[in-house]
Amino acid sequence: MTRLMDVSPFGKRPEEMPMEEAQKESMMGRFKNMCLSCCPSTSTGWVVLLVALVLLWKLGVSYSLLPSLTFPSVDSSRRQAVFLTNGQVYFGHLKEANRDYAVLMDIYYLRVSQQLQPPSQQPQTRIDLVKLGNEIHAPEDTMYVPKSQIIFWENMRADSPVVQAIDQLKNAPAEQQQQPKQ
Repeated sequence: MTRLMDVSPFGKRPEEMPMEEAQKESMMGRFKNMCLSCCPSTSTGWVVLLVALVLLWKLGVSYSLLPSLTFPSVDSSRRQAVFLTNGQVYFGHLKEANRDYAVLMDIYYLRVSQQLQPPSQQPQTRIDLVKLGNEIHAPEDTMYVPKSQIIFWENMRADSPVVQAIDQLKNAPAEQQQQPKQ
């Protein structure tokens, strides 16, 4: 009499295994069956699954849960200089808000002014670093910038004169922060 052997593609049968191994095998079997039951069985099901995944990805990008493919990754530990199409430059912490907008926070900008002198002397140019929020319209310290208006942005080093001036402004007493610094 010949004995038939069970050739299983999944390994040993549960009765041939120690109890712990059998429990793991049965858990893996249940997990595999659950995964197989979720998989689409028709081409229409696969198309629906693919469309759903694309929509989830788009929502993730829109709400900044996933990185965008069109906006470079920003180092949040550093300050950025953001150059706009109108010629203005802002300094702060940049991050992507959604597909169309970037957010700039803790914002500073340069204000150039000339002091009038008698005609015999050259006018003196003064450059001040100004914290956003002290203007007459009292804006909040967050700016939503259309990505289409950003020419480029760059990370600033810690030894940058602008970063050092910002650090000095942040460490100054509150009454001095109202006055522009050079």
